[in-house]
Amino acid sequence: MEGEFVYSPTPDTINRTNIMNFAQKTGFKDLKAFYDFADSNPEEFWDAVSKDCEISFNVPYQEVMDDSSGAPRTKWFIGAKVNIAYNTVGKRMNSLNPAIKFERENSDHGVITFSELNALSGKLAGSLLGMGVKKGDRVGIYMPLSPESVIALYAILRIGAVAVPIFSGYGAEAVKSRIVDAGIKVVFTFASYHRRGKEVRMLDNLQTIDAIKIVYGLGNESEDCLDFYGLIESGRYFGFEDTSAEDPAIMLYTSGTTGKPKGTVHVHGGALVNIVKEVKYYMDARETDTMFWISDPGWMMGPWSMIGSNALGASIFTYDGALDYPNEDRLWDLVSNHGVTLLGVSPTLIRSLKSKAQAEELKGVRVFGSTGEPWDTDSWMFLFERLGSSKVPIANISGGTDIIGCFLASTPAIPLSPRCLYRGLGMRVAVYDENGEEVIGKIGYLVAKGPSPSMTRGLWNQDEKYKETYWSKFPGVWNHGDWASADKDGYFFLYGRSDDVIKVAGKRVGPNEIEDIVSGIEDIVESAVVGIPDEVKGETLGIFYVSRNGKDLAGEITLKVQKSFGKAFSPGYVIGVPSLPKTKNGKIMRRIIKTAFLGQSVGDTSGLEDQGIVRMIAELGNKKLRGA
Repeated sequence: MEGEFVYSPTPDTINRTNIMNFAQKTGFKDLKAFYDFADSNPEEFWDAVSKDCEISFNVPYQEVMDDSSGAPRTKWFIGAKVNIAYNTVGKRMNSLNPAIKFERENSDHGVITFSELNALSGKLAGSLLGMGVKKGDRVGIYMPLSPESVIALYAILRIGAVAVPIFSGYGAEAVKSRIVDAGIKVVFTFASYHRRGKEVRMLDNLQTIDAIKIVYGLGNESEDCLDFYGLIESGRYFGFEDTSAEDPAIMLYTSGTTGKPKGTVHVHGGALVNIVKEVKYYMDARETDTMFWISDPGWMMGPWSMIGSNALGASIFTYDGALDYPNEDRLWDLVSNHGVTLLGVSPTLIRSLKSKAQAEELKGVRVFGSTGEPWDTDSWMFLFERLGSSKVPIANISGGTDIIGCFLASTPAIPLSPRCLYRGLGMRVAVYDENGEEVIGKIGYLVAKGPSPSMTRGLWNQDEKYKETYWSKFPGVWNHGDWASADKDGYFFLYGRSDDVIKVAGKRVGPNEIEDIVSGIEDIVESAVVGIPDEVKGETLGIFYVSRNGKDLAGEITLKVQKSFGKAFSPGYVIGVPSLPKTKNGKIMRRIIKTAFLGQSVGDTSGLEDQGIVRMIAELGNKKLRGA
């Protein structure tokens, strides 16, 4: 075990958790034995999960899983009819309990009951059908975290269409690429909203996209767009499409190290069962809880927290503004005023609060969740000791867009040390070396030794890429792309990506996406983008470029990236160089750029075309990072 335990739940605390109750119902008194059972008996385990989580199947499944076509093509809950939206709002359509609590940055706030949410999403669903949206059509959600984003999600899922969440901070080019790739015809957005007191014009990023219908929820009226609440008012209430367990429900975009963003396809059965499992057992969620996951609907944790909370009868809290506006106490006020009991954060947020000396206990929170990037020990301890008064457990989870869930997760039922993760329940995780052998106590590849229900059913229009990305390195085994180590007790630690994907404040972006934007600037010859460690964001973009005649284009590059991807992706370093490190067959070596700039060993460079540029980048790093 790496580090000493700082949280050790008492036997009474363990017995009160949802995960321990589930283990005992299944016949286990020991959690480790229960995890072993879950990994070894997937059919029996996932059948038990669907029953304990009270998933409502309109038609029961005949088999839990069918892997006869091989692990990458495994199907789950065979023959079942199930709809995510029915499980989140339909089966509680008469409940007056709060489904959504919300506050906007201007302090407008309110509550939407399950009964109201069912009516709102049902009438919006009717209007979507009236607009010609059919089962299987993709519908975009380009909104900040708000009641409208939840209503839109459930309206889309009710009719069997496919929801495509898009990060609300993306600029025009990033939004357009996803809309065009997915073939989206209708997009939910805000005309504008306010963040840090300033107007954010989201509608402007959609105006250049042809052949889409825009539905706006807030902001000034536009004659070219449809009004969100007008569609609800005029809509004819629609119930729930009789979707199958394997029907697509949500498409989430993830970035790779090469090429365009990848659309991961998730289905009604597998996504629902796994999300509810995770929220119930990792976050220990109950009907009386209110969850606030500080995320965006465009990232996995947006739909994850919405679906998981509402399917368990708990409330989801939404807030569309900045957490430090109009003052540094805003987060504390939100938690206190709205009864938030489950709070999801990112290491970047905690580093920011630590740097501003925000140290008051977040009273009322009983479980912290965290994801997005690896922790550093000081920030983890700041959250645990200062904000949680050394008594609130941190459910540190790690998974990905491609499984709309988590391979690793610590829970309130296990002892915790700083930064630790635990093996995901029923996810069959392990660490493999280069030869495909499982290793303990050594750094290797994080893998899943078999399929699980929420794994993507493929990549949109990139079927071969799906198999190549996840299933090609080790036959029949999912390679997740993370460096990790595991100990004999089931604890895991992460060490970053085994590919070049960059995480800026927990938001994944592929270097080629940024490089494509940079290459559009006149006088740019070529560029390479790497992730550079950053005290607040975890990683920041480092853009190395070659320009014609050595022209200084740093300012233009920064503005172009901000405009295209949003200010969250503003690069920390934009550096002009005479050339880039390449192999003799022309492959740019991002790994060598990064290690040289950071002053680390670059290893064997004998295959490079130009050795001198590596020394130059190392000298630049020495000046810019260490002031030498």
